[in-house]
Amino acid sequence: MLHARPGREGIALPETAGRRTLTVDTVRGETEYPIVSFREIPSREEAEGIRGYLLEIPSSELPPLGEDEFYPFDLVGLAVRDSAGRQVGEVGEVIHSPAHPLLTVKSGSGQETLVPFVEAAVTEVLLDEGYLVVGDGFLDQALDTEEEASGGKKAEQGSGTKDRG
Repeated sequence: MLHARPGREGIALPETAGRRTLTVDTVRGETEYPIVSFREIPSREEAEGIRGYLLEIPSSELPPLGEDEFYPFDLVGLAVRDSAGRQVGEVGEVIHSPAHPLLTVKSGSGQETLVPFVEAAVTEVLLDEGYLVVGDGFLDQALDTEEEASGGKKAEQGSGTKDRG
């Protein structure tokens, strides 16, 4: 059983307007690009009506993940710390991009910065503790904003750039 609701690419939010419950009838095609039919949607024309909807299943029905794998919804709301352990913000959303997922990090002052969700940028994810750690050079904008908002001075951290390639 799946739930479908209007949405956009990225992580599902807890909105319920327009939500429909769907039952998978058949699945065919390639694994990466399946063609799915639903019992509640008997025609192609009706299927066009839900183009762009997000398909969701209860998290209790998701397959278990391997070590160092995370579902995007597990990351939203985590505190974001720099390598010195200072909290600099919170993960606002996970954006899927062709290269890799991006985390939207919101600082306490409301500024947002994007951080690639790759090992070089996100050095630790501690779900049980409620935070993740972002390496040096990926949060300079957010740190500057937080320090200015608090009236503090930013510690020297090198050039503020990092070779990501």
